[in-house]
Amino acid sequence: MINIFDIARTAGVSKTTVSRVINNQPGVREDTRIKVLEAIEKLNYIPNQAARSLVSRKAGVIGVIYNEFNNSVYLKLANLLEKCASRYNYNMVFSSSNDDFNSKVRYIQYFTGGAADGLILFGSDTRDKELVQKVINTKFPLVVIENHFNDLKVNDIIIDNFSGAKKAVDYLIGLGHRKIAHITGNLNHRVASDRMNGYIEALNSAGIKYNKDYVIYTDAGENTGASAMEKLYGIPEPPTALFTFNDLQGYEAIQKAIELGLNIPKELSIVGFDNIYELLRFIPSNIRLASMKQPMEKVAEAAIELITENITDKNTEPKVLTFDTELYPGTSCSKASD
Repeated sequence: MINIFDIARTAGVSKTTVSRVINNQPGVREDTRIKVLEAIEKLNYIPNQAARSLVSRKAGVIGVIYNEFNNSVYLKLANLLEKCASRYNYNMVFSSSNDDFNSKVRYIQYFTGGAADGLILFGSDTRDKELVQKVINTKFPLVVIENHFNDLKVNDIIIDNFSGAKKAVDYLIGLGHRKIAHITGNLNHRVASDRMNGYIEALNSAGIKYNKDYVIYTDAGENTGASAMEKLYGIPEPPTALFTFNDLQGYEAIQKAIELGLNIPKELSIVGFDNIYELLRFIPSNIRLASMKQPMEKVAEAAIELITENITDKNTEPKVLTFDTELYPGTSCSKASD
């Protein structure tokens, strides 16, 4: 196996000089640096990251823990985080607890035990408060996305899901709809409860009575949009509009509505959340779902900036950043016919 001694002999320099070049440190003349780089290329040398970590006391890794990978928006964020992290010369390692609390504990122990320099915790599980507090106590660099605890001081990035949901339902109300249903996500997660509360607030603000038959509780898993539609159209007075927890449910609802013989949007208007059409093209539909767009690019950039700042200085004051959503109107909504 090629090592820095082989490079030093080939370049005619000391191993200290080779180490400085590999680690991009100052104190090396440009002509010497070029000789070392040419030797590295000639010998096909690949730096040993583990050895470099022992010397620098840095892993060069940012760990990311998701509750689960069952949502296309998570994949989009993962791609964006990786792209942003590369600008800071960090590698990303992604993991999923599959909504298992004990699994999340193990991943946190793994990343904070030396496998990573910082940690991004993505998801809104209400049980995460205890874990976040423990990480804060160790002063390990941490950013939380899509969760918030009023009494904890931590780098926090929040999507305003409550206002986003209210905007979505306000849009349907503005089209004249009064019979508006909602398919929920997992209400153990803050994001789902915020979106449901936004739905309820929009109804209350417009003087529309809450109808329990119009709320279908789900865990946001696959086919929950379709099964919810069957329930909604099995009641005596079905809705004329629907707000879904996410886009996958929205497109599933569109498909099921068409199977049931409904005309979208004349007989049923639908608004989703996330606006991730490009990740859902596997769903055949000539209807583009109206959806609340999250600024995922801004979220990813902010997360990486916060975590790298915290890695550089563990005493940085935590920041809380909130991002708004905006409506993409699509073709899945129209004015109420009644």
